[in-house]
Amino acid sequence: MRRRPLRSVLSELSESFEQGGVDALHRTHLASLNKSVRYHLLYRLLNLFLPITPLLTITRDLDRMVGELGVHGGSRVTLARPPIPWRVEMPTRGEVEIRTAPIIVYGTHGSILTPLLLAAAIDRPDLKMIAASYIAKLGPNIAACSFPVYAAAPATVRGAGAKGLVPRVMGWIAWKSEGGLARDMVREWNAESLTQAAEHVHRGGGLIIAPESRNHREPWRAGIGVLAAELARNPGPRATYLVPWSISGASVTGVFQLLSRNPLARRLGKLRFRHPVRVAFGEPIPIQRVVDEVGLDPVKIAAAIEAHYRGLGF
Repeated sequence: MRRRPLRSVLSELSESFEQGGVDALHRTHLASLNKSVRYHLLYRLLNLFLPITPLLTITRDLDRMVGELGVHGGSRVTLARPPIPWRVEMPTRGEVEIRTAPIIVYGTHGSILTPLLLAAAIDRPDLKMIAASYIAKLGPNIAACSFPVYAAAPATVRGAGAKGLVPRVMGWIAWKSEGGLARDMVREWNAESLTQAAEHVHRGGGLIIAPESRNHREPWRAGIGVLAAELARNPGPRATYLVPWSISGASVTGVFQLLSRNPLARRLGKLRFRHPVRVAFGEPIPIQRVVDEVGLDPVKIAAAIEAHYRGLGF
């Protein structure tokens, strides 16, 4: 085993992710464990609380399963792997619309489990998501069901600890691989992603979006308002709906424990999931109703949607 500089190994991991997604990152990670003493020691330290290799393996396999079984089937198989029990609650009225109508499903992004749980619960082959750029880079099949949005500001390791280690560290790797992006370019690309997402819903599809800001004390981002305004200006042949979600009991720490090699940690993980994760949906709201109330200003639309969401107690 060579004494390669840790910075060199991390750069190689970033380049692998940029060029080949999580599959290439997984291979480089395994190879680096045998090539770098410092990386191996860092891995052993992190592995005490973060099962890096199992997480990379599951994410790699998720992309393959989405390609083979679709987003619904791939998500169900992945959730069954640790395993993570879950149950879905549909509203008294509106389940048919959730299953079949053009919809925007929105809510707060609680954890890395959120998109898997939503895809498994809704059971639609046309379900796609507004996703951070690094999510869309994970693999070709995940990219096919994602509309990527980019961040101009760099992700920091300090921010990783504050926001949730796995998604933010992955975001940091992705941002490093992109080398940073100009704000004008980011705005242009993000606007194009929103346009494509609106077209997808206009054609009858389903879309997931988590509009909350990084700082939870700030108002929701206006992207959901941009989507609603565009769909109101250019309505499709069928009514389009907003559908709120609420997820409770989706412990990321519990997932790490279930994937741990430590038998005690696995027992603790099973204890955390002794009750199934609850995936609940609110009654669908016609987009036109919201626009009729507040107009076509995306900021006002986003504020009205957030206020309704908070009023539901979600």
